[in-house]
Amino acid sequence: MKSFFAEKLNVMEQMIQHTAGILSQMTNYTSILLGPEVFHTSLRHFQLLPLHDHQAVAIIVTSTGQVENKIVSIPPGVSVSELEQVVNLLNKKLVNVPLYKLKTRLYTELGEEMQRHIAHYEDLMSMLDIALNNEPDQRGIYLSGTTHMLNQPEFKDVDKVRDIFELLEQTPALMKLMAPAPGEHGIQVRIGTENTHEAISNCSLITATYSIDGKALGSIGILGPTRMEYARVIGILNVLSHDLTKLLSHWYK
Repeated sequence: MKSFFAEKLNVMEQMIQHTAGILSQMTNYTSILLGPEVFHTSLRHFQLLPLHDHQAVAIIVTSTGQVENKIVSIPPGVSVSELEQVVNLLNKKLVNVPLYKLKTRLYTELGEEMQRHIAHYEDLMSMLDIALNNEPDQRGIYLSGTTHMLNQPEFKDVDKVRDIFELLEQTPALMKLMAPAPGEHGIQVRIGTENTHEAISNCSLITATYSIDGKALGSIGILGPTRMEYARVIGILNVLSHDLTKLLSHWYK
């Protein structure tokens, strides 16, 4: 049974990679595709296990069954009961939150309540910030045509291209750039400084989501110069995102 599902996942991954390649070839720009696991891997459980008075192991269990752990320093004066209180609060508030949103939700949803009820609020928030700072890997992120950047006259500046390439290796930054804005659907176009990351402030990013039964599974996008052929790129992106939705809908069902 395991080999059956592994084979299915492998075929789906190849399909997504192939789509990224087609998009890049048709546009001569860099394509970025975020697979379903990027947006939908979430926190299942969080635990802090004290090793001694000054250190603990922070354990994160994800919805996919992956277990990550990290050694963190326990702030001076923090008791075991306070640690348990923080763990219980975090599990109550942040379970099922996608991993890429954890750090933001830590401050927006946990911070205020911790400030009201926990004495060493600031020190414990700093500890949690470190505990949740495990860098996600590149699994589920597919890039194609990154070297197309080198063929564009706008990107002859080596430092500028280096900054873009470094951005393309940063999973959290890519997820933030590619994630659809709340309440927005369909094609989204961000030109120049409309992009939130300085490295691509001279680029255009056009994205679309693909979904099943109205639920977004991932994003597909094109990164290129601001002079790109918008109508043509949007048309290609629209067709491919719809085709990917149909293929994945058939595959899942």
